[in-house]
Amino acid sequence: MATRKQKPESPRRTSALSRRKERPGRGDAPAFSAPVLDLDLAAGSALRVTVEDGRWRVFVDSRGAAIPDRELRRVEAVGLTPREIRGLRMPREAEGRVADGAPTRFVPNTAKPAGLPIPDDRKQRDRGGTIFGTDDRYLYHDRSFPWRTVGQVRTAVGRCTGTMIGPRLVLTASHCINWDGDGGAGWISFSPGYFDGDRPWGEFFASHVVYWIQAPGSLTDQETALDYVVLVLEEPIGEVIGYPGYRTYDDDWNGGPFWQYTGYPGERSSGERPAFQNDCVISSAQTQASNGLDGVVLGHFNEFTPGQSGGAVWGWWGDEPWPRVVGVGSTIGSTAVQTPTGTTTGDNEYGGGVPLSTLIGWARSNFA
Repeated sequence: MATRKQKPESPRRTSALSRRKERPGRGDAPAFSAPVLDLDLAAGSALRVTVEDGRWRVFVDSRGAAIPDRELRRVEAVGLTPREIRGLRMPREAEGRVADGAPTRFVPNTAKPAGLPIPDDRKQRDRGGTIFGTDDRYLYHDRSFPWRTVGQVRTAVGRCTGTMIGPRLVLTASHCINWDGDGGAGWISFSPGYFDGDRPWGEFFASHVVYWIQAPGSLTDQETALDYVVLVLEEPIGEVIGYPGYRTYDDDWNGGPFWQYTGYPGERSSGERPAFQNDCVISSAQTQASNGLDGVVLGHFNEFTPGQSGGAVWGWWGDEPWPRVVGVGSTIGSTAVQTPTGTTTGDNEYGGGVPLSTLIGWARSNFA
C-alpha cells in the first residue's frame, strides 16, 4: 500500500503579516568595520582629512595625476556537480539569524516619494517588465530586519538584487554574473540596504561565486530552474545585519498568498530604491531535469521587472523570527502589462527546488 505524502506546514498568510506588531531589537548592535576607501596612489600623492559637523572628508593631492579607484579583482568561480556532492546530506532547510539590536518588521516602511508617480488612469502602460493588472509594489526605505538583508548586486555588466543568506554569503541569480568564459567571473559587489546611492553598511566585494550553471541572459526552463548562485564576500557582514533562513519549496503551497518579494526595479527610481510586494502567489512548480539535477521552475503572476532579478522570494512560518527563502527571481514573461490567463503561458518565474537548498547548504558548510 502506497504511503500518503505528509502535508507540509504552510507559511503564514501575508495578510496576517501586515497586522503583526514590530518586534523590538534585542541587545546592542555589534561593532563592525567596513572598507570605505581603497586607493592606489601614485608616488608624490598625499591624503588630507577634514572633520566638519561630525562628517569626515578625505582629499587626495594628486599633483594632476589620475586617482585610481579600488582594484576590481576577478572572482573565483566554484562550480558544483551532482557527483561532487553525492553522499553529502545537505539540509533542505536551515535557520536564519536576526541581527543584535535590530527591530523586526514584517512589512517594510514606505519610502518618501521621488519623481512622478505612475498615473492611475486604468490605461494599459508598458513598464519595461511584466505587470499583471495594477502594479501592487511600493518603494520602501527600511533598515530593520529582514529588509536590511536585501541589497544591490553590482557588476561590470549591470545591477541586480541580492539577499544575505549566511554570515558572508549572498544569494542572487546566475544570469546576473559577468561570467568571463575562462572558468571565472568578473568583479561583483553587494551593498546591503542600498537606497538612493546610500550604502549604510558599505559595499562588499565577492571573492568566490558558487554555482550549478553559468546562466546566459536568455534562459530555457532547464536553466531557469538552476538560475541561482551564492556569492562569498570578503567580510562577514551578515553577522552584523542578519540573514533569512531557507526551505525547499513544496507544491502543496501552490496558489497560496504566502510570499513576499523584493528587488530593485529599473523602471522605478532607475533601480536606486528597492520595491516590495506582499500577497505574492506561486501558481505552479515544474520540475526540470538538467545536468543531473532536478531544479524547479516556480511560475507566478506577481510583478517582476528588470533589476529585480536575483531577489529572494520568502515566507514566514509560525512564530519564527526570520523568513525563509524558497526561490530566486529569474525570468520575465514579457515586457508589457498582462492579464493572467489561468495557464502558465506568459508567467514570470523564480528558480528553486532541492538544488537551491543544496547550493546554500554547501556554501554555508564550506564558507563559514
